[in-house]
Amino acid sequence: MSTSGMSLDHALMIIAGEAAQQVGVYLRKAFRAPLEVFLKAGIHDPVTIHDRYVEARLQYLLGSAIPGSRILGEETGEHVLEKEKVAAAGALTLQQVHAACQEKSRHRLEQPLAAEEFAWQQARDDQREEAPGAGELAEAKALVKDLGKRVRWIVDPIDGTANFASGVAYFNTSIGVELDGKAVAGAVYVPYTRELFIADATNATLYEGERATAMQADNARAESEGIITGYFPFRDKNPQRVEKSWQMAARLANAYATVHSPGAGALDLAQVAAGHTAVAFGTAMRPWDVAAGIHLVRVAGGQVQTFQTRYNREDPEHLRGAFVASARDLDPVTARAAVEQFIRAFQ
Repeated sequence: MSTSGMSLDHALMIIAGEAAQQVGVYLRKAFRAPLEVFLKAGIHDPVTIHDRYVEARLQYLLGSAIPGSRILGEETGEHVLEKEKVAAAGALTLQQVHAACQEKSRHRLEQPLAAEEFAWQQARDDQREEAPGAGELAEAKALVKDLGKRVRWIVDPIDGTANFASGVAYFNTSIGVELDGKAVAGAVYVPYTRELFIADATNATLYEGERATAMQADNARAESEGIITGYFPFRDKNPQRVEKSWQMAARLANAYATVHSPGAGALDLAQVAAGHTAVAFGTAMRPWDVAAGIHLVRVAGGQVQTFQTRYNREDPEHLRGAFVASARDLDPVTARAAVEQFIRAFQ
């Protein structure tokens, strides 16, 4: 990564990537430790104290880098990172988050918390000199510190919470970045494998330790040769929706080499950007599920088509959670038709 003539989008990418890696230090320690799982909308929408704790830490890290910037987070919604909110987020303790979750759920946990507080000593800049982007962090912060509300961070602290809570390593922290309403950067960090998928406005790179690989979304050229990933809402109160889900799965299974539902939308998209899989799709994901991932695919040269639904019509095109993303030389005709048909059935 060059440190000369740094652009705004590159600086924002560096800050997003460093923040995701820093909270990844904590998530590696918390992963597979005993924890309590709460439910938000239902059984398919779990949340842990770590989701809320990590989002608070991201507010602190990102708000400290650009005071007055905006954030759209899965756990706290959209708000401005004003000085007082940033300070409060930085001071929030894991015990306070746990107490708030228990009060809201009316459930008491008898055992003490197993996870420790955020490991700041392991995340300090001077101890992370070899981490991707760490050497450019000071310059990046100096360049963008006065951008304020022009910047919006779209954050998913733990994308794949159900996996994280179950001890499955397919989860990540996802940060998409807008400047003046336009997507300009994205970072998807996988704490367990230490993979960093990252992009500014022009270049996308996968970092695996010291190895850096330019992402070019180069995979299958025919649907039958490729892996497709997505989320299937099989369990639903509406039996017609369940039936449509299975019909869509059968249609895709007949067209693609393999169909997977790994359970983390941002990481599914990052895999397409890196050329590991051919197609990723979604029908009802939220902006924080796709903000970084859609940007990664497009910068890497892949294709993304989004669809307007009654649930996302207020969202900008690059944040719509109904989408089909594919490798650069693949026309995902079956996936696109299946998603369109599924969406039309429930407009």
